[in-house]
Amino acid sequence: MKIAFDTKLLKKRTMRIFFIVEVVSFLGLYFFGAGGIQYLTKLQEEQIEIDTQLKTVHDEVAILNEQIEKWKSTPFYKEKIAREQLQMARAGDEIYYIG
Repeated sequence: MKIAFDTKLLKKRTMRIFFIVEVVSFLGLYFFGAGGIQYLTKLQEEQIEIDTQLKTVHDEVAILNEQIEKWKSTPFYKEKIAREQLQMARAGDEIYYIG
């Protein structure tokens, strides 16, 4: 009878230890595993960063498209760019150098 009691107790303890190991393993994988919460949080932060970069690029593209439309439709804009950014002058313009 004592042997039967010891084997029941041993089985009970073994099952408890197995259950504890299983719960700890599950929690470890849940938080730190390849698809765990920390990994998902990192992916969400990267997604937010990529979204902000995408918005910045969209804004830059909108500005460039606006400049292209000005370039196509306004002759004054072409002259303005040529004079300011390319430092060009028309024939007959007087050029002053301030040094």
